Amino acid sequence: MKIRNFAFAMLMLLLGMSCSGQTTPGKARSAIESGEPNYTITITPPSGPLSLQSPLLIEMYYTNTTSSDIYMTADICSTCTGERILLTKDGKEVETTAFQRRSTGRGSPSDSKLFPPSHGNSLTLRYRPGVFWKVNLDLRKLYNITEPGQYTVTASRTEETQDGNVVVNSNTVTLDIVP
Repeated sequence: MKIRNFAFAMLMLLLGMSCSGQTTPGKARSAIESGEPNYTITITPPSGPLSLQSPLLIEMYYTNTTSSDIYMTADICSTCTGERILLTKDGKEVETTAFQRRSTGRGSPSDSKLFPPSHGNSLTLRYRPGVFWKVNLDLRKLYNITEPGQYTVTASRTEETQDGNVVVNSNTVTLDIVP
């Protein structure tokens, strides 16, 4: 019993220390200042030829464009992403997977069987100047890609501010997919 109480006390101590470290200092810069983002999102396309059978792996780089630390809030959810990935063909969004619908809040009733509800927890993280986050993403996890052709992919992230929402948009990447 003493070991269990000691383990519980240590766990609470560690959690308390990690939570107190998440408060942003007075000089902290938010991810958005004066309606302008302090970071960029850059997408790089997959290398090599792309076919309907090959993986469609893109890389997204988040870069702090300031000379000081910035702070961003991240959702804690097994199926949530802070960014919205948009894949289009002929100007129309490609059919989404259940995972994409769930992660963007556009789920259908049949999707609820696949994913449990989110609890909406979040935490604030500090990011130093320069590239602070690299995301490798297979577009097939988000979209049902069944036809060859030319596709475009973009990413965006919405940041809430006191003055309203600010959307940070990535570059646009074109993908040529062959049969």
